Amino acid sequence: MSEPQDWAPYTSIADAAKVYLRDPELALDQLRSLVDFPTVTSFIMSRGVTNEQWGEALWQEVVLTEGRRLIIWRADDEMSADGRESRQLLEASVRTIALSTITDHILTTEFDVLSDGTRRLAEVRLRMYTQLLTRTRQKSAVDTDLFCESFRYVKTVDNGGLAQMQRLLQFGRVLSRSL
Repeated sequence: MSEPQDWAPYTSIADAAKVYLRDPELALDQLRSLVDFPTVTSFIMSRGVTNEQWGEALWQEVVLTEGRRLIIWRADDEMSADGRESRQLLEASVRTIALSTITDHILTTEFDVLSDGTRRLAEVRLRMYTQLLTRTRQKSAVDTDLFCESFRYVKTVDNGGLAQMQRLLQFGRVLSRSL
């Protein structure tokens, strides 16, 4: 699969999608049905390749907020599993989560300390935990473990570079002000 251009220099979600995503028109059409692009206060993008039994599969993701919701568009290459003739599929979904359901938000920065004592940004991690239950496990008659939905985003020098790390920092700060 071809190397995409970096999305981080673009402030327009449409422009960023067109240079970074393999399926930008699909993403933009599905996102436009939920949000007016001028109201988007911040966004991030990610993509990656996984090796499946049937070959390389691409996943793509756009995460955005307009101050009230976290909207996640994700597309994954899949292989049909319905017993008929095997065929490759693109499964795309859009998820909307009210920011009011986010209960914990952690924005972590990691710096390399250089020999002259200066610091260089090396990694940015954003973790969000919600009150949305994904599963439970009963430990005893009176004790139950609850597992809540969480989201994790990481950008590093080698995975996205400085511009994407800075955009993840911006996204995390926008979310902090919106919660």
